[in-house]
Amino acid sequence: MSNRHDRRRYRREASGALLTYLVDIDDPLDAHPLLQRAARRWCDGLSASPHRECVTCGVQMSGKRCVGALLLTTPASTKPTVASVFGVCRECWLIRDLSLEVIERKATEVLQAVVPNGRFEPHSDART
Repeated sequence: MSNRHDRRRYRREASGALLTYLVDIDDPLDAHPLLQRAARRWCDGLSASPHRECVTCGVQMSGKRCVGALLLTTPASTKPTVASVFGVCRECWLIRDLSLEVIERKATEVLQAVVPNGRFEPHSDART
């Protein structure tokens, strides 16, 4: 989300429910154009200061080579119009190989700011 208007719209659309997607940085998102655009925009902004932080350990990521995975979220609506992106650094994702439980716990802490007292369930795609 790039501006205040997008953040407000995201909170309004979320209104208590978010879908979450945890994907490797190299996973194609061709089937999900909204997520693909959000991920691309997020990655394009990595070189600008202030650098984005890893959702799990807080290290600053200064380029795409530092990112191992993306946590993408959308409001749980039929046709979301906005998405949010958080990064998991390469160290946490590949080297430390953090469990999904640890990543989910840290992500929940961050997402509580958007949906206070919310529960966050992984999205299950009926096509798979």
